[in-house]
Amino acid sequence: MMESCFHNKLESVEREMNVDDLRKDLSSEFHSQESYVEESEHLQVYLRIRPFTSAESENGESQDCVSIEPPDTVLLRAPRTSLSARLSDKSAPQTAQRFQFSQVFGPETSQREMFDGTVRSLVKEVLEGGNSLVFTYGVTNAGKTFTFLGPEANAGILPRSLNVIFNNVEGRVYNQMTIKPQRCREFTRLTKDQQSQEATSKRNLFRLLKEGDNQTSSISQTSSTSKTTLEGSALSDVEGTVTEDSFSLVVDAHTKFSVWVSFCEIYNENIHDLLEPIPNGALKRTTLRLSQDVKGNSFVKDLKWVQANNAEEAYKVMMLGKKNQSFASTKLNLLSSRSHSIFSVRILRIEDARIPRVNSISELTLCDLAGSERCAKTQNKGERLKEAGNINTSLMTLGKCINALRQSQQSKLPQHVPFRESKLTHYLQGFFCGRGKACMVVNVNQCASLYDETLNVLKFSAVAQKVVVLTTKTVPHLAAKRSARELSMIINNNADGKNLLGQRRRSSLVGWETSLEDVDEDVDREEEEESTTEDSVMEETMQEVEDDKFLIDKDAYENQLLSLSRY
Repeated sequence: MMESCFHNKLESVEREMNVDDLRKDLSSEFHSQESYVEESEHLQVYLRIRPFTSAESENGESQDCVSIEPPDTVLLRAPRTSLSARLSDKSAPQTAQRFQFSQVFGPETSQREMFDGTVRSLVKEVLEGGNSLVFTYGVTNAGKTFTFLGPEANAGILPRSLNVIFNNVEGRVYNQMTIKPQRCREFTRLTKDQQSQEATSKRNLFRLLKEGDNQTSSISQTSSTSKTTLEGSALSDVEGTVTEDSFSLVVDAHTKFSVWVSFCEIYNENIHDLLEPIPNGALKRTTLRLSQDVKGNSFVKDLKWVQANNAEEAYKVMMLGKKNQSFASTKLNLLSSRSHSIFSVRILRIEDARIPRVNSISELTLCDLAGSERCAKTQNKGERLKEAGNINTSLMTLGKCINALRQSQQSKLPQHVPFRESKLTHYLQGFFCGRGKACMVVNVNQCASLYDETLNVLKFSAVAQKVVVLTTKTVPHLAAKRSARELSMIINNNADGKNLLGQRRRSSLVGWETSLEDVDEDVDREEEEESTTEDSVMEETMQEVEDDKFLIDKDAYENQLLSLSRY
């Protein structure tokens, strides 16, 4: 009897409360701030052929080894002195090997044409909420750094990318330091003290650039003519070349963009921040650690991110990083990169209302990979030999990963991809596994003496061209959406905290915040986890004080629904 009455009472409450209507009314509040679009395409692989120098032409290096069939095919013929020619049948006619790319750029290609044909579309992708990776590949002295950075009067893809980004967000730059990116796709709100520290750190960084002539750097021993290439392009040299590079960005009137940049290198399998000076009394830079978030995305822990409010500030960061990068002279290249450099631009799309909200976080990562080397030709010894070994090992691991990805896509059973065998591939893993689009710019030297190295590069590129990359793009909503914290607090009765459902939701929210801990390669993380938990709880407490202004009482909300249901 009691059970029957209990059920009858529940049915009566359900008829009065109309739970379906309640769920329907709140569905729009629970709509996520971001939607995702999945796309798949082949890895874009572009080839650029370096022109001969006058010395190379005089030494007979021009033997028509490389020829182009526009717009996407290159033919490679072996010279008489190459290893493959010596091992082949002398009586057989010489045959050319054919390689196909997304597009082939000849020796006469300008820096502007190279940028428009390769990276320009990826910059637009990043401004629209996607993630993009651009990395150069090739043997030493093939023109990778020229393509990547360019000399002072002929900007490369990195300076042009920065200029196009700021050209398109002009007038919409969020220059306050209240929100800063962290980990991969996350952000943190800075206190006033933290904002002051960020501003001081930024001023000190630019002061170091002015005092660069007095700083100890790896390029101080190079000649002034070679140094010009490293210093990058002056702002005035590229400002006038990109005035037409304005994209039709669909943004809300209150949308602004906060741009942050970082610069690091992977040298001898160690990660160094190129924006941090060498500590007093130390012989080398502090080694940073590669970590992962809960979704498996890799990031460099404690890497310095600097807010750039215009292209000039971004250039200053770039130039300081290049001055701190590891360079050395080899027989083939007077100014050879001895490390893989990684320049990242992270863009926070912010709805600048009363309480600024981050709608999406996108990233453009540009990597200038060190060139593969044959020690017999570079004549490396000692430290240069060790550097070459680490460079070749990481590039070989990159090749193994590309091959494994290709085999996995051809096989019914998934293949193991050895991303963790090197710092480089571990860092770039996310871009090959759905985090964003990837573009590979291959540079080759058409000298006859480097035919065997060029052949290996082209074979690797042919495999990379067949890899299919799954891309997940974030599409931010134009209309203002409530944050997860606001939605949780609308449902919960935070007046007295007596509601059990409210307590569970609040504990669930705190648990979610504190669960986003770094998955480090090392152990002993207890102190770090405790401090992160305290920061998360403190951040939520501060946010609750601000958001309390927008709360409605839950009982009042339910009474309103009951009143409406009676009509």
